[in-house]
Amino acid sequence: MNRAAGAGARAVLNDATGEVVLPMSAYWYSDRENVLVNSAVAFLVYDCVEHAGFTVAPWGGDGKALQDRRYGQWSATLAAKNGQKPEIRKIPGVMPEQPARPALSPEHQRAETTCTNSVGRAGFPELLEGLAGDLSVQQQITQNAVGLTEQDAEYVAYREAWQKCLAAKGLKLRAGDTWTVESSGSKEDEIRVALLDVECKESSGGARKPYDIFAQYQAAQMKDHQAELNALAEQKSAAVERARRVLRDHGVADARL
Repeated sequence: MNRAAGAGARAVLNDATGEVVLPMSAYWYSDRENVLVNSAVAFLVYDCVEHAGFTVAPWGGDGKALQDRRYGQWSATLAAKNGQKPEIRKIPGVMPEQPARPALSPEHQRAETTCTNSVGRAGFPELLEGLAGDLSVQQQITQNAVGLTEQDAEYVAYREAWQKCLAAKGLKLRAGDTWTVESSGSKEDEIRVALLDVECKESSGGARKPYDIFAQYQAAQMKDHQAELNALAEQKSAAVERARRVLRDHGVADARL
């Protein structure tokens, strides 16, 4: 899951050194970078399939940018436009979307499966938040910050005030979800409910407050791992540049990179 419009994705000042600590989102692919890397991997899989003797129609189409919703809706502007829908905009693809592919022969299907497995990530790291089994330093920092935020007295008081406000407006949380407010399911009602949700958050201390508390706990840990994070930033930059080279080699115009 990626984080295009994260409420807490702001740089934080290191009080001890005066240095600016970048948000954790700087160490994961942006939505655009993820499209470039995934497209490069796809082209390398296609090369393998074509080497096996089959013609492949390159995948195309746009990606999606998702709003950071760790602590629910935080923007009245986005709430009025999208309600509770996390998709906020399109990310232009590197190739035009292709027509639906015809049915593949069993041999072609086997070739694609074999190539997908053999190429794998083609040496490109998966730098996305929340991947299952991710034990990276940035993921560990994030998970620690989640736990610390949930125990923070200011956060706990904020949640209590927010939930009381929701109850006073006749709203309740969706079953099994700690931050999504239940609605009838229609777009109109989702927008209505999302706006009331933000209104309650603002009256409880600000819609950005839990994101800011979370970001502060992240930043406090990041200071102790800056060398590792600097190396990660270099790794990410190199991966994106390599993806651009792969795409250029496959005829993708620079304007799409």
